[in-house]
Amino acid sequence: MARKGTSLIRRALVQSDRAFWCIHEHLDSLVLLAMPMVGCVLLAALASVLILRTWEFPNWVNVLLGGIVLPLLSLLIFTVFPLPCAVFAWRLACGESATVRGCFAACAQRSGRLFSVVLRLILLWLFSLALFGLPLLWIWPRTCLTPLVALFEDQPRIFYRSRRILREDLAVYLLGSLYLAMAIVLAGVVYLPRFLLAFGALGAHFVASNWSTVILQYLWIFEVLSTTLLLSALAVSWWISLTLLYHEIRWVREGEDLRRRIFDVREALA
Repeated sequence: MARKGTSLIRRALVQSDRAFWCIHEHLDSLVLLAMPMVGCVLLAALASVLILRTWEFPNWVNVLLGGIVLPLLSLLIFTVFPLPCAVFAWRLACGESATVRGCFAACAQRSGRLFSVVLRLILLWLFSLALFGLPLLWIWPRTCLTPLVALFEDQPRIFYRSRRILREDLAVYLLGSLYLAMAIVLAGVVYLPRFLLAFGALGAHFVASNWSTVILQYLWIFEVLSTTLLLSALAVSWWISLTLLYHEIRWVREGEDLRRRIFDVREALA
């Protein structure tokens, strides 16, 4: 058991490291592929700030917005829009050429299957969020591969195939925990100036009160932009890590690489 746990932890760390190197080596292409997601995240963040700063709702509406609408919108954005980046990572892992236009075209060709999967995921998310999000702890690891299965396979039973191909749920939990920890640390860095100015920590009380008021008034601009960029980068990295893990499972455990080599040998002999 210890060896298996160590192996799963190593796999999670290796896939996250490979994702960061993929982003580092192909930053120009991945930035273009991530632009639709960045734009949606920025619009959603600006709309949220505008609503919070200008409108007042009853308590039940605030609970509905904060507990269901915003989490559902976030799950939808961070599931659908990074998929072109996942196609890019998949093609690189398969040794194929990957272009920005080709990745968008691949997602467009599979739009019917993706729409069906996303619609069913939305229903599952709504059910989970209505129960305070607790069912997501069980549902999410068993459905996280469904968009990738819809993109890269032709299996009719997508959810069954996703659950079957991902037998080691612990590896996904470890990857998710790793990225959640990074998100928490980065969020702390982004909102640290507000904390320092509000409580006068680490010498922030030496800043003149009028300047402190001005900074706090416009600090939300820095927070929105920084949060948008950091969340988008983490979402892209997460989906690349998940794609590489999915590629490893198919190529190693299911013998996809061996089948492809046998097919090439047969073609050469024929």
